[in-house]
Amino acid sequence: MSNWIAACAAFVSLVALYFSYAQFMLNRRIQREASQPYVVPDIQPRAGGSGILVFTLENVGPTVARNVKIAVDPPLQGGEGNDWDEKLRVALGRELSHLPPGRRLEWYFTFGPRFYQLSGDLPRQYTVKVRAIGPSGPVEEMSYLIDLDLMQETALERETVVAKLGEIAKQISKRR
Repeated sequence: MSNWIAACAAFVSLVALYFSYAQFMLNRRIQREASQPYVVPDIQPRAGGSGILVFTLENVGPTVARNVKIAVDPPLQGGEGNDWDEKLRVALGRELSHLPPGRRLEWYFTFGPRFYQLSGDLPRQYTVKVRAIGPSGPVEEMSYLIDLDLMQETALERETVVAKLGEIAKQISKRR
């Protein structure tokens, strides 16, 4: 009977050891991922209501991202002319030596209302892959899908805050 109890105790100890090890490895992974940089690409309005769309790259993680490399498929086409598209491709083709936490870079992509009026010849979805090195070594390659069709009905064509303030200033000056 005591051998059976000892065997059960040994089994319970081994199961507890397994779960303790699994918990330790999970905590270690969570800690490592929490200390990694996260470089997020996007295409979004430059400012509320401006209509200008910019390609952004931002490090939302807590540490510096080093040797940041971007791959975009298909190549970005904003419809503004090959020279603008080429400038953006050249800029994104370079390796960024570092991108500090909270740093946000922007490149002109297109004027949104005109982009959506153009024929369907331009791609509306882009897959962007980001590779970088963090403090613990290479960060897992991240892949993002940017779908410009989701933005089509947003407030891209509304007037800017600056334009509205200009109208208010004109109205005030007329009253004087």
